[in-house]
Parts: sequence; C-alpha cells; structure tokens
Amino acid sequence: MIGELKQALFTNIKNIPGWKTNRKILIIECDDWGGIRMPSKQAYKRLESLGLAVGTSRFNKYDTLANTRDFEYLFSVLQSVKDHNGNSAVLTAISNVANPDFSKIMDADYSQYIYEPFTETLKKYYPEEDVFAKWQEGIREGIFIPELHGKEHICVPLWMEALQSGSRDVLKAFMHEFVSVQVNDTDINASEFRPEFYFNKEIQKTFLKNSCKEGINLFENIFGYKPRVFVPANGVFHPDFDKIVVNNGIKYLYTSHSMPYPNGNGGFHYRWFYPGQKGIDGLRYYTRNCAFEPTDTSYSGIDFTMKQIGAAFRWGKAANISTHRANFVGAIDPQNRSKGLNELSVLLKAIVTKWPEVEFMSSADGLKVMEGELSN
Repeated sequence: MIGELKQALFTNIKNIPGWKTNRKILIIECDDWGGIRMPSKQAYKRLESLGLAVGTSRFNKYDTLANTRDFEYLFSVLQSVKDHNGNSAVLTAISNVANPDFSKIMDADYSQYIYEPFTETLKKYYPEEDVFAKWQEGIREGIFIPELHGKEHICVPLWMEALQSGSRDVLKAFMHEFVSVQVNDTDINASEFRPEFYFNKEIQKTFLKNSCKEGINLFENIFGYKPRVFVPANGVFHPDFDKIVVNNGIKYLYTSHSMPYPNGNGGFHYRWFYPGQKGIDGLRYYTRNCAFEPTDTSYSGIDFTMKQIGAAFRWGKAANISTHRANFVGAIDPQNRSKGLNELSVLLKAIVTKWPEVEFMSSADGLKVMEGELSN
C-alpha cells in the first residue's frame, strides 16, 4: 500500500512543473528503430551456446530490425483507432540511422570504425523484402514518423577499444554481428555498449561531436527532411553537444528530469530540467511522463499506463508515452509481436473511450503546440 501511494505521488508530482495546456495531446515515442540488436533466432542460440550473457534481456531475446510483416500488423493497429479529429494513432519512431559494417571493420583489422546506413542493413537482413518501403508508407500515411535517436545506438569508442584490445566475448559477439554483450572488463557506465554519447576520455568527444552532425545529415539524406526531435540513446548527453544539435536544425531535445552526462573520468554529472525549458539558441527540452512496455516481465496490463496518462492530463500536460521497438517485432518470436500489438490495441481503445477529446500527434507536432503556447 505504501509503495502504491509513493508511486501515485511521484506520478502526479513529476507533472506539476513546466508547460501546461488545456488540450489532451497524446504522443507515443518508440525507441530503437533502425538500429541493430539481435540479428536472428539462430544467432541468439549460437551466442547463448558460447556462454555469452545474452539470455537475461528481453531486448536480446526478441529485439531485431522490423520486417514487412511487423509493419503491416503495427499499421493495422494504429489505423484501427481514431481521435475526435478523425486522425489515426501515431507512433513516433525514434530512429538510429547507421549500423556497423562488420565485414569492413574486420577487413581493416579493427583499426577503424566503418558504418553503413540502416537502409543497407535492412537489405542484408531481409533481401527478399523491401522493408524501407514500409517506412515510407508509414510516413506518407502520417502514422509512423521517424525522429532521431542518434547515428548508432552504440558507444563506438569503447566498443572499438574492446575489439582492439582483444576482448574474447566482444570478439565472439562481433563474429555473429552482435554488439550488445555485457563484459566485466568494460566501463559499467557503457553497459552493453548502448549509450552512444557516453565517454570516459575527453579525447573521445571529438568523435561524438562528429557523430552528432553525421547522424543528422544521414537522417535527412534517408528521409528527405531534417529531424526535429533528438532523443539521445540511453538518455546520456553532454551539454557541450547541445549547441551542435541546435545548429544542425534540431528543435527539441529529450531529457529526463535528472539527466546524466559524462564527466570524462568514468563518472557522471547531472543537470535538471522541466518540460518546455528553453536552452541555448532556442533549443527546447522536453520529458516523457508515461511508460508502456507490454513485453517486459513486470508488465501486468494497461492500468499503470492509463494512470500515468490520467495524471498528465490532470496537471495540464501532454501525455508522452515511452516504449520500445522490442515490444512490437516478431521476426525472432512472432508471439512477442502478438502480445505487444494486442496490448497496444487495448490501450488505444481504452484511451479514446476514457478521453474522447484526445488528440493523437507525432512528437514534432505535439512539441510544436508546446512551442506555440509557450511563445504566447
């Protein structure tokens, strides 16, 4: 009982500061699109047989690049529910736009990092399918809107250091085109090499600054528009990078209320934010206030997410739901996709029933409303 009261108190308190609106705006931000995780079920079994610690994470078990069937089922669910303006539910696909080119890195004897656009990775994973056409279809329909998660979802400097030092587990994973392995002799703050913008040496910042620019430019080359929203991988982002993203066209930067950034010596400092806070050169910071992870082992139905949405609306906030691609893909396990999409359908129907005045928006459109109301 005490735990539930504390949870309810936090759910409400976090929505008090910052921008308020009378509109019931609902945003779904889904992380990790475009970036690799587990290549296949066969790769998972091989890595497990090698003794690598891959079995403890649902992301390693189920998460992989989405195929055409994943998109067809996802789009069907999104289009099955309309808001009071007649708009379908929208999923903002927080996307990484590049992945390692494993063959070229190995040919270079691990001496340099070489990447490929995620569109090339899609062709390697699904040579018989035109998966990127589904991305484009979702954009045209206004239901699947990519924004930027970074160039890769990989802490490249530390991953390359591990490869060059001959880390046995990292090299075993590499041979199966898998990156996110946990090894004991790696900086704990770079867990599974996932936080792209973590560094433990100042000299690594130059590479990461270039990655910021390259990611934004590659996003525009792939999708034909500049990203407006930037969600740093694992929520780690140094203040020195803010100016780079805003100077390259980013308008909105996702932050947590307490956001970690590397101190350059293997630790973190923190900075504090409220929704709608204005940073350098007009960059706006925003936060998420709801979570939906239907394939997590702790998931017990939509009630918790609905309570979070209710708290957001109660305090005059847009409801920004955080979720992950791992909930909705089925190339490794179709039952994973079925569970995630079934629960998403239940959630969306419950939302429009309880709040018939709800407005489904992409992140960029919802944050544009925030920008306009804050400017008035």
